[in-house]
Amino acid sequence: MIHDDCSPDMDVFATIQPFLSDKRFRFERSPVRLGIGGNWNACLKKTALPAIAFLFQDDVWHPTYLERAMAIFDGHQTVGIVCMDHEYIAEGDISTKPLYEHVRAFRRDNVTEGFHHGAALLHWWMEQQLTPNIIGEPSFVVLQRKETERVGYFLEDMPQFLDAEYWTRILSVTDCYILKGTFGSFRIHPSGTSAINERDGHGLSDRLRCIELLLGRLHGDHRKIAVVARSKAVKKMVGNFCRRVGAGKKMSSRDKGWLRTFCLRHPFLILHSFVEVVVKRMGKCIAQRDVSSVCSAPL
Repeated sequence: MIHDDCSPDMDVFATIQPFLSDKRFRFERSPVRLGIGGNWNACLKKTALPAIAFLFQDDVWHPTYLERAMAIFDGHQTVGIVCMDHEYIAEGDISTKPLYEHVRAFRRDNVTEGFHHGAALLHWWMEQQLTPNIIGEPSFVVLQRKETERVGYFLEDMPQFLDAEYWTRILSVTDCYILKGTFGSFRIHPSGTSAINERDGHGLSDRLRCIELLLGRLHGDHRKIAVVARSKAVKKMVGNFCRRVGAGKKMSSRDKGWLRTFCLRHPFLILHSFVEVVVKRMGKCIAQRDVSSVCSAPL
């Protein structure tokens, strides 16, 4: 199924019309802009096949992509999600390129190929504060429909981290298989969603919000790990906020509203994290000043 999210700058129907003679293809255009999460959910609602694989318009699958994923499902009855490794292709001057390079390097060095118990993988990922996205972008994840029906839809009001949040729910109910190699290409460019969110300050609180949602579902040791992850995520968020303000960059009103509510719920956690970040930054400034003084002192 090809679902056009009311594209304003291209005629999607004209592009794919030659392929619609094949009854396996179906085209629908939303009359209004649904946004990234709304578009993904529309695809989930309008299809009924047992396996689900998203492909964004600017990404590419290699010819054996689906074949390899379906073979994993056939051979592992408890697996509900298959993660396919891929390359990142950067186009233009894009500030987020180092982040994607870090993601691929982290997966290569820290995530093993093969079968993973979902709960164990989620446990380990929480210890990393859910960073980076070890599961991957939706274009390189294949899902069993029965598992999506268990966990529901993507959060449409989460602009940046909604895929990773969804993977935490999936891993809570099913096992995972990770395939290493290169099964396609994910294109990153200045007009991509992540680049736009970074520029406009959208989704800065998404990771912390995701951990908060996890805390509401977890118990025992899993919850303890999520509590520690939340504390670390708060410190990182405060540090990012200070750097962003210092650089004169903006933050979306939605993020400001959610963070205001979080601060009211957890004032001591926020205060402790803020003080720790400020003290650390002051320590760096003093160290740099001392180095400068030594360098400028007469011999």
